Amino acid sequence: MLWTKGETSGHYLEVVKLRADCDRDTVLATVIPHGGVCHTGSFTCFGSEPGEISSAGRLYDVIADRFANPRPGSYTATLDDKRVREKIEEEADELCNEAETKQDVIWETADLFYFMNVLMYKEGVTWKDVYDELDKRHKA
Repeated sequence: MLWTKGETSGHYLEVVKLRADCDRDTVLATVIPHGGVCHTGSFTCFGSEPGEISSAGRLYDVIADRFANPRPGSYTATLDDKRVREKIEEEADELCNEAETKQDVIWETADLFYFMNVLMYKEGVTWKDVYDELDKRHKA
């Protein structure tokens, strides 16, 4: 029996884009939610509150949690030092050489931003460290 998301609740996901990862074993779906996504009515099934806004700090905290409490299937927890640096290079190349539209730039920047946060966490660099460096440069 095939299950259809939203068949009972009327809450469904409008697919905008499907994208396979580099080794083609995962599909990332970009969707527009119509109604609550989780059966609890929440915006996500992954622990965020519906009104919680994304931020550098929030992303960093999620990444830290993935490494501290790895869950089965967590992509983040599988990223070793070499792989995360390769992904930064790959995403930066895609941003510079393949992103043609505003939406492409947003998409690729988000990918790059995620992997930058993973590397920062793995190297013990916080956003405060980065902001402090920017502040020093501004005052120089």
